[in-house]
Amino acid sequence: MKSRRWLLLVILILAAGIWRFTAGRPDGARAAERAFTQRVSGVVLTVPGEVVRILEDDERPPRHQRFIIRTPRAQTLLVLHNIDVAPRVPVRIGDAVTVRGEYVWNEEGGLVHKTHGRIRGGARGWIRGAWPLD
Repeated sequence: MKSRRWLLLVILILAAGIWRFTAGRPDGARAAERAFTQRVSGVVLTVPGEVVRILEDDERPPRHQRFIIRTPRAQTLLVLHNIDVAPRVPVRIGDAVTVRGEYVWNEEGGLVHKTHGRIRGGARGWIRGAWPLD
């Protein structure tokens, strides 16, 4: 009987720890929204979104591929992907993507850059989508 109680107690403690770990960590869209409302820059985010607009490349060195995503929380983010150091990403309007990079606050919702490699502290930036890898 005692061993059952201990087992139940251990299961409850593990379940509470798992719930706290997953529920206490904001998803990327929520973290982007928080960074925007608090006007914070320099936060490393991993944010899902849908490509809603593709802009012309920024041709001034360093050159950037530019597109806008809308997060599941309806925030728009400008994505700046450095094409001088990384290959162009084959995004199209309507594509579901996940972007990892450094967030910079602006009045339109913010931007995410450094999606091409090392961000800081060993973290790496990237862009992933449903397109086939070449």
